[in-house]
Amino acid sequence: MTAASEPSLPPSSPLRPASALALAQRALVPSRALAVVRTALQRWTPGGRVRLVLYALYTSGLFGIFLVATLPHQLVVRRMLDRAVTAPFAVEVGAVRLGWTLAYTFDELRLLPVGGDPNVPLLAASNVRVAPSFLGLLRGRPYPLGVHAHLYDGTLAATVDLRPADFEVSAVLGDVDVARYAGLRLFMEGVLRGRLGGTVELRGDARKPAAMNGHIELRAAGLALEGGSIRGIAVPALHFSELRIAGTVRNGRLELSDLAAAGQEVNLSSEGTVFLQQPLGASLVNMALTLQPAADVPPELRLALSLLPGEVGADGARKFRLVGSLAQPRVQ
Repeated sequence: MTAASEPSLPPSSPLRPASALALAQRALVPSRALAVVRTALQRWTPGGRVRLVLYALYTSGLFGIFLVATLPHQLVVRRMLDRAVTAPFAVEVGAVRLGWTLAYTFDELRLLPVGGDPNVPLLAASNVRVAPSFLGLLRGRPYPLGVHAHLYDGTLAATVDLRPADFEVSAVLGDVDVARYAGLRLFMEGVLRGRLGGTVELRGDARKPAAMNGHIELRAAGLALEGGSIRGIAVPALHFSELRIAGTVRNGRLELSDLAAAGQEVNLSSEGTVFLQQPLGASLVNMALTLQPAADVPPELRLALSLLPGEVGADGARKFRLVGSLAQPRVQ
């Protein structure tokens, strides 16, 4: 039989010389890498005690793993929060777990006013994941922290630096259900419904509100207040299809450039300034508001609007000013 008529080997045949050579070369790669590591260890270790060095590295690795696994993470987090939070608030956390990426996961996190009702938190979030900055860890600190959480049936994604002198937060809220916000009871009674989203950016010294800077932009849809009362004074039912709030914080001054609400009973527009103070309720307000009654405004609300001081436009819009503190505002 001639060479031209000899049967050729199939491509998958283990006897094919090219395939056998490629397999042999791939098998040599790990061997060469191990040989390089072994040579380096023999060069760096006294007396060529490679096995002893490898055993020491193995033991150190196991020790580090078990140390991290048995560390009282909840106590560590508690001490970190006590050092970071200097405002008149207390932070409570639920069960704490540490992931392989050095990210902590809290089953629950609550922000409470010091001395206040523990059943009415200012903020409550679940499934909170806090991841440190790897670049920050190389510098000996975990900040800025990456935070992701479930917030009142919505989402929160933020970057946070809790050091008081270098406080900074950049947060994005997504589809938050305000009806589940129990902190409303700290300011007023009633049922509030709607969905909230937006961005909040603040930076400065957390101990000095006058040094804060940043930007706020929030939007609410389907907002409704029913059965409300503020300090015993009944508030008529209000329904707003849309609410917008936008402002800039400069040296502790929140300048509201856009505050508008399109309502079923009344339309609201406002602009002004809030001078941030500590505590927040002591912040000073100086705002101009305009209330425009809608076509189907109920008689009791129309009567309440007529009792407000200020100017009345030809279209029935009531213009007045809101001054004083957030805790004790006055109408002029």
